[in-house]
Amino acid sequence: MRNGRRDAGFSYAVLSERTRSISPGTLQRAASGAVLPKLEVAQAYACACGMDVAEVTRLWHAAYQGSLGGRPTGRARKPEPRPDLVHDLSGLCAALEELRQANGAPSFRMMERRARDAGKDLSRSTAFRISRGTAPASTDGLEAFLVACQVPPRDRTVWYDAWLRAQRQAVRSRQDGDGHEDLKQIEAVVADTSRGQVSQETAVRMLRKAGFDAMERYRRFDAPWTVECLQCAATLRIRLSDVVLARASCPDCPKLTEHVREAWAELLTNPSGLLSRRLVRALRAVTVLPARLQRDHLDVPVFVADRTTLRILQSSAWHDALEDVLRRHIRRPFYLDVLLVHDFDTMPAPRNGHRHRRLAKAAGLVDSPLESAPHAQGQDRVNSGASSEASGRKAATAPGPARPAASTPSSWKPTSNSGA
Repeated sequence: MRNGRRDAGFSYAVLSERTRSISPGTLQRAASGAVLPKLEVAQAYACACGMDVAEVTRLWHAAYQGSLGGRPTGRARKPEPRPDLVHDLSGLCAALEELRQANGAPSFRMMERRARDAGKDLSRSTAFRISRGTAPASTDGLEAFLVACQVPPRDRTVWYDAWLRAQRQAVRSRQDGDGHEDLKQIEAVVADTSRGQVSQETAVRMLRKAGFDAMERYRRFDAPWTVECLQCAATLRIRLSDVVLARASCPDCPKLTEHVREAWAELLTNPSGLLSRRLVRALRAVTVLPARLQRDHLDVPVFVADRTTLRILQSSAWHDALEDVLRRHIRRPFYLDVLLVHDFDTMPAPRNGHRHRRLAKAAGLVDSPLESAPHAQGQDRVNSGASSEASGRKAATAPGPARPAASTPSSWKPTSNSGA
């Protein structure tokens, strides 16, 4: 810069007149070498002396990288993240301040003037707050700051994306904080201790009531807990808070019933050819209820609507065929229990052999696997007094100790065999 002034033959007073806004003292300090001047001062100095402004700008950036903007270099500065790596508001503010420093650390008055010249609204106080850690409240404020830092339009998209990510993270953080306070209040309500925390015994009792069994010790109300589903024996991780809020469910239970229904549909095609026509007709007249796999025992409850079908299915001749198709659809070891569920006491005395079937079908209990009839309102009423009996059991992998067949819970709701 001193060589440029000497070649031009101008005094600092003449240079001040040519720049129109910079005092002679500021120009003299800029060329003294004692401190790195601001970028706009160096560019105005070069323009007034007729120097190559682009070359002076390149030299200024090189000097800035070496001197860290004129500040002492004994303390290392932590590198700030790039815009594409910003994920929160603090990181966004740090990246914007780094952008301002890379642009020559213009004064906040200069940034206000640049934004105003571009038709943007950015006050000195707003630019100061952003550089000190207060994120822009809107994309308009962000764009004004980028304009003041002389960021071209093609390079602003990455900054808009960073602002959106930071805002979403801030919303999630607020929601997580509010949710944590809500969980503490819920735990205090259900807790059985003076500290407002759920004990081990109470947690296990609540877990079993929801249909799960603990596989490890209880740690915390909102901590993941390894449990086993009592319905299908699947292992999963849930939170006790989700159990209390009725948001915990086993994703494998619907799959188990679906696999059993698929196996039943395959059984009705008689793939082995060992089932008689009479037995196949009896199997088509029943409805498979939701299956249950607990402690390696697979319970397949079957609703039977009339006594004739019940007498036919009480024979275990068809159990081997059912076992074969189930093993092709369920890839885990199990002992098979077939439960015949029937209810004749709640139905009127039949006048013909098809009376029970018509009543059960009207209630939506005996839809054929090859038909698709909607369930009626009386479904729960017809099945409310259902009793069950074990028609036979077969070990699918290895023989095990015999156990009595459990009664089918009245809360089980029968489903149609359509497509099963």
